[in-house]
Amino acid sequence: MRTVIAFLAVVIGGCAVVQPPAPVSAPVTDSAPAPAPSAARTESLAVAGLLDGARADAASGRLANAAASLERALRIEPRNPRLWQELARVRLKQGDYAQAESTAARSNSWAGGDNRLRAENWRLIALARDARGDAAGARAALEAAGRQ
Repeated sequence: MRTVIAFLAVVIGGCAVVQPPAPVSAPVTDSAPAPAPSAARTESLAVAGLLDGARADAASGRLANAAASLERALRIEPRNPRLWQELARVRLKQGDYAQAESTAARSNSWAGGDNRLRAENWRLIALARDARGDAAGARAALEAAGRQ
């Protein structure tokens, strides 16, 4: 009976949607204008819960748990570029630089016109390349981030 209830909770929870808070606009500076905020993305309650848990686990140093939660979330929403980016951050913290780079690149493949997200992915790629000793690759990634 508990299994049936747990299953129904996951299925029903996966049908609900939450709207993320509106992005906060960056202060105006003398430099180039800030990119326009991307369209708000809706996520299922199940994915939002897994993402919150993953962030809490990562902040507490439980990186393996964080990665597992993000991988579960990605099975629900495999085209969610924010989930891929969060997983890239965890892989970077774990010292798995090749996976961090690959996962950030996967996030970029689903990011569409979200230039802010794409630029942050390029910065993650730069950090991963630098950690592997690829200074030229890191510079190229930072240049790509600047073009977003």
